[in-house]
Amino acid sequence: MTGQIVRMPSIRQIDPDDALAQLRQELLFAFHVVDMLGQPSGMGSHLTARLPGAETFLFHVHNFGFGEVTPDLIHEADFELNVLSGEDVDVNPTLHIHTQIYAARPDVTCILHTHAKHVTALSALGENIQTITQGGARIHDECVLFDEDDGVALGKEPGAAMARALGGRSCMVLKNHGLLAAATSVPAAVILADTMEKEAEMLLMAMAAGRLSPPSAEGSQRTKEYLFNDKMFGRGWTFLLRQLARQKPDVMNM
Repeated sequence: MTGQIVRMPSIRQIDPDDALAQLRQELLFAFHVVDMLGQPSGMGSHLTARLPGAETFLFHVHNFGFGEVTPDLIHEADFELNVLSGEDVDVNPTLHIHTQIYAARPDVTCILHTHAKHVTALSALGENIQTITQGGARIHDECVLFDEDDGVALGKEPGAAMARALGGRSCMVLKNHGLLAAATSVPAAVILADTMEKEAEMLLMAMAAGRLSPPSAEGSQRTKEYLFNDKMFGRGWTFLLRQLARQKPDVMNM
């Protein structure tokens, strides 16, 4: 026994100089982590990632669930949704939500949208996520409630409207629909979405039980400063990868 904490599970080794290949692998893990966390949303969710500053992004083939994604189902497209890798690849037409946020936010390298159960239920009440727990303080003052049009988001304008509403924040509650997280890394997007769903669940339970007694804004901001950073996102991500390695070890070596 060395006494060292094993942080990362064993994974297939990728050329450290191949940034796109590294991103593909991280995105593959993210699909399965989100599925493991209970936010797969059938075939209606989308998760994409890009290299910093790129005007192309990685996506998964439309009509496959997150838990079904394999490396051959991850492809690259430009901001006009033209597929740049593979043939006869179906692209989800609502991915212009992502292209428009990417275009407006050079800092964003990963976007995740799911129909998370508790966030969707909260959104159906017309409510945004309010921070009521210490763990939820990670998203203190990060969530925007977007009163989305009732129909499916086709074309660029719905995505552009979401980008304008999101501004410089990272989290969006889509009314009657679900959640969206836009972050500077794949781990951050996944952990923010998980935090949104967990805090929405707590909020609904507390609202059903009685009057809310949230923490102070100052206390939540102090906790957010501790939790909302690359170091803590990295720690949370490796924890999730260890869980994934136990539940789906084959994914780690795809």
